[in-house]
Amino acid sequence: MNGRPAAELDFVHSLGSWSQASGPVYRRLANGLRSAVLRGDLEPGRRVPAERNLARLLAVSRTTVVAAYEILRQEGWLETRQGSGTRVRSAPRRTAPPGDESPSFRRHPVYRSLIEGSGGTIEFLGAHLPGTGAIPEELVSLKDGMARLARGHGYLPAGLPELRCAIAARLEARGLPTRDDQILITSGAQQAIGLVAQLFLQKGDAVALESPTYLGAIDIFSNAGAHLVPLPVGDHGIRPDALAEIVRRASPRLVYLVPTFHNPTGALVPEPVRREMARIADETDVALVEDDTLADLTLGAEPPPPVAAFARTASVLTIGSLSKVLWGGLRIGWIRAPEPVLARLTRLKILTDLGCSVLSQLAAVELLGRIEGIRRARRREVRTKYGRMAALLRRLLPSWSWTPPAGGLSLWVRLPHGDATGFAQIALRHGVAIVPGPLASPDGGGADRLRLPFVHDAATMAEGIGRLARAWRAYSPELRAERTSLIV
Repeated sequence: MNGRPAAELDFVHSLGSWSQASGPVYRRLANGLRSAVLRGDLEPGRRVPAERNLARLLAVSRTTVVAAYEILRQEGWLETRQGSGTRVRSAPRRTAPPGDESPSFRRHPVYRSLIEGSGGTIEFLGAHLPGTGAIPEELVSLKDGMARLARGHGYLPAGLPELRCAIAARLEARGLPTRDDQILITSGAQQAIGLVAQLFLQKGDAVALESPTYLGAIDIFSNAGAHLVPLPVGDHGIRPDALAEIVRRASPRLVYLVPTFHNPTGALVPEPVRREMARIADETDVALVEDDTLADLTLGAEPPPPVAAFARTASVLTIGSLSKVLWGGLRIGWIRAPEPVLARLTRLKILTDLGCSVLSQLAAVELLGRIEGIRRARRREVRTKYGRMAALLRRLLPSWSWTPPAGGLSLWVRLPHGDATGFAQIALRHGVAIVPGPLASPDGGGADRLRLPFVHDAATMAEGIGRLARAWRAYSPELRAERTSLIV
């Protein structure tokens, strides 16, 4: 595994925003550790990192960790035994349901921020835009449609027929022939990925996915008990020969890819490579999941047709969403799949929630009638925000680098030195939350990378990048001192 061990990363992220409290740093750390034990995020018997290792992970002095551990040993939360290190000693009885104990939920900063809030912290976490101004205008016009649908029971497991037709038409326009009975409406792309995982995966099955990739997909497949097999991503996505080799060697039950404006690199897979991907899926009969969620947000040319357009016999499933181009609050996503697969997914959807909100689906139909104008406006907004962030980074953090994205909402930034996980801790203490590369990598790689979404308004973005610059100035001298001590 590249980068930090997963257990160490889980430990760091189980502490949450420990450094945002008041008081001496060692007491803040002790309080963060104690809270993690009380929540059950650090279970009894769990070995904690050695003092020197945790100091490096949190970018604090070893003395700080020693003092924090000593407080918790005196209080009875930690115990140290010769030859076995320091472990969590005890914890109160948990009252939360077992579902709260997901390690991936604990380590995902975006999920945590949804529950805990940001306080005064500027968050470069979620890659989502604020809602388009067209939404309130369209909601006013839904009265007649709701009156018509309210005469029935309102349960539409596969989705509102008008919406399925509208999405099928959008995919047709992208070069992917689609009938409405090949579309299942979901509660965003997140539920779409979750339903696919439920259908295809059992514990221990292999899933091949890019490294880095969408954080939510890593969490869903990890929670399903899958074995994650990384595929390296270059400037134009993955290479077909690498995909063929992984499919041959690892025999994955599922391949999950983001060919269009890859999250988080923004890479765009060209059409010849998409044809090769489809050919590999045809020849090996592996199920391929194509996440097309960011396809509307190009920074340049229109993307090629989806991979499914080139497949003959393979189960290529295309996932999409309106969360990026319209608004995440609508919770409208979809899966385009062969009919036999779609029928099984629909049964799982019924067991999950009986169907998505009819009101949201009606609003989506109305908004899709104006989608071309909305897309043009969104693309202008995205280009402006990307240009603004790029200019701020070049001025305030000129040693940082990235490959310009072809589209999407985030930058995959390379740090000139140091460790992204440790720097993220320093950044948090300067009031800005970021996603270090290992969290976006199924193999824990990307130790020198940050995922930075360019979605904030001008003032928030300027303040956030300014805080990052101050954090970097605070972080770099520590690295120089550390390198000097090692030489001495």
